[in-house]
Amino acid sequence: MRALLVRSGVPTDCRSALKARQNLCAAISLLILTGSRKSEITYLKWSEVRGRRLLLTDSKTGPRTVWLAEAAASVLHALPRREKQRYVFWNPATQRPITDIGNLWSKLRDEASLPGVRIHDLRHSFASHAAAHSETLPMIGKLLGHADVRTTTRYAHLDDGHVIEAAQRIGD
Repeated sequence: MRALLVRSGVPTDCRSALKARQNLCAAISLLILTGSRKSEITYLKWSEVRGRRLLLTDSKTGPRTVWLAEAAASVLHALPRREKQRYVFWNPATQRPITDIGNLWSKLRDEASLPGVRIHDLRHSFASHAAAHSETLPMIGKLLGHADVRTTTRYAHLDDGHVIEAAQRIGD
């Protein structure tokens, strides 16, 4: 996944962003590396972080587990914990979860020459990357927290090159 991000120009560590925005950069990195919904990351609580997984108590389809690859776990575990702050990503002015990462995303997207790519598209990219690496639709659906595999089919897109390679493997 990291190679895909580097090829697309998305700065996975947000080095170009202001120091004050490092928390937001980490949130965007987690979106890229986990395929999670924006609200699952922006409302993430420290009590839901358990080693290499997130035990989400409230997601669109109910409670679910998000399994963390090493890169995602590293991003998360590098974040400072603030005493009495239960949210991982919070707004210092309101002491509430961050509500807007869109401005930073727009800046990063533009720097990476990816006009029109929405934050939600990161979820589709995660699913497509999993499909390109031969993960099954049920597995991709589980990773995304989909209750119905039919939903996953709308997320996992393969480019023609991967389809041609698969046809060749099967034909050999």
